[in-house]
Amino acid sequence: MSTPTRQFHRLSIGQNMPAESTREAHTPLHDPPDEDEEDPSNEEEDDSSESEMDSHEDPSPSTITSQSRITYDLSSLDAEARANALVGLSTQFEVVDCRASHSGYDFQLLERPQIHLGQNPPSCTCLAFQSNPQVACQHLFWIFDQLHLCFVSTPTAVKASLSHDGHPRVNQRLEELLAGQLDAIADRLNWQCLRIEGDGSHRGMTRAEKVRDIFSAFSKVFPEDFRQDLTETTERRTPEQCVVQGDLEATMFRLAVHDDSVFSSLCKAMPSGACASIYFDKVQEQTRRLLADFDRYCMTGRRPVDPSHPGGGAVEVNEVVAQLRRIVSSIQANITTRAPYGSEGAAKVLVSLLDAVASRNKDPLEGNQWGRTSFHGEDEDQRNLYHLLIGSEAMDLNADAELFVLDALGTLHPSYLHLYRKELRSAQSKIEVNRAPRTYLLHLGQLVRTAESNAAGQMGSGQKRPAGNGNPGSVTKRNR
Repeated sequence: MSTPTRQFHRLSIGQNMPAESTREAHTPLHDPPDEDEEDPSNEEEDDSSESEMDSHEDPSPSTITSQSRITYDLSSLDAEARANALVGLSTQFEVVDCRASHSGYDFQLLERPQIHLGQNPPSCTCLAFQSNPQVACQHLFWIFDQLHLCFVSTPTAVKASLSHDGHPRVNQRLEELLAGQLDAIADRLNWQCLRIEGDGSHRGMTRAEKVRDIFSAFSKVFPEDFRQDLTETTERRTPEQCVVQGDLEATMFRLAVHDDSVFSSLCKAMPSGACASIYFDKVQEQTRRLLADFDRYCMTGRRPVDPSHPGGGAVEVNEVVAQLRRIVSSIQANITTRAPYGSEGAAKVLVSLLDAVASRNKDPLEGNQWGRTSFHGEDEDQRNLYHLLIGSEAMDLNADAELFVLDALGTLHPSYLHLYRKELRSAQSKIEVNRAPRTYLLHLGQLVRTAESNAAGQMGSGQKRPAGNGNPGSVTKRNR
């Protein structure tokens, strides 16, 4: 078929118009024709050239190689589906979070669309899909490509045709392959994985926990301490039902939990990586203040002026030991909950804490200014932080004993240990000089060797170099 302008180029307004006007109207600016001669072959050449151009016209390609390097056959798609596939497979979208629910899997994109995959046909909340739910939108084509990538070993060797609902034609539907695999896929693709309300077995945060985490990032308190009166259930509220008279913060909290657009805007303003970085900065400050308060109390007998600051005002040795153990346990839990973000911050806090405790193998009351020889009649070892947390020989007698800090460090990828290998080696040197159980020394030595190995700083094949506070993944992290 000819282009529209070429179809109309021979039309004239009237048959009685002067020939000069007609020629002038159609005279190219760059090559004026000879007015005295007419070439009868011109019309035939025009027709043949138009036919030749028409035969080469190709409105859209029949195949496309996506950014995941998988090649897809688009020949079975109609014009609308093919256009959506071309956009989706050549665009980068950002997943704010994903979750498994009783009805399937939900993927919240940064620009507000939410994708649902399950037993029913896939759906998306974007306007394009809502106007024509029989054809997959660009978001569905994109999400299926991302998931497809996780189940192939060599993407460049894979070729698949696409269905109108966005599915690549593979042996098993991707929703079936997702069963029990969402955690691993989220880690690989650098997506935040949330768990459904009341399901403590699933790694990640609930929607309400995520909102609380964002809100607490703007304050000095930890997420678990932020407005404990603000609790929400899975029962959906309308925007009007989210209003709490006289309490803007509670109103915004409800809106963020129940309104996808508000939640997406909050996530865009305070991304998961930023929340994780802020959280571990708070933990770093908490441990620093806790140990400084303990040292000052041992030397002067002065308690913290403001017991509400990070550390809770604990100064008695048994309180400090219990608080430090809780902090390490919380760090370890947050490494998992916040994956794939925060690992670098977690490594920094843990290694700093290990070195700080390793430096305190002494009687904390030695040389004090208030004449105390003991707190409550305990001996020197019973008030020695290092002995209580690291140096107790009872550790070798119990194979299941907690290895202070080391258990948490062992959950991190070696690349993050590599970032703090010098600090880790410094702590090891102090611990080797001091009394330490053999079990503890062996585990610490293994961590140091892992951190200092040449391979520790180099990610393996298919893994992503750590950036910011993310965990290693298998694909390039999308820019926000």
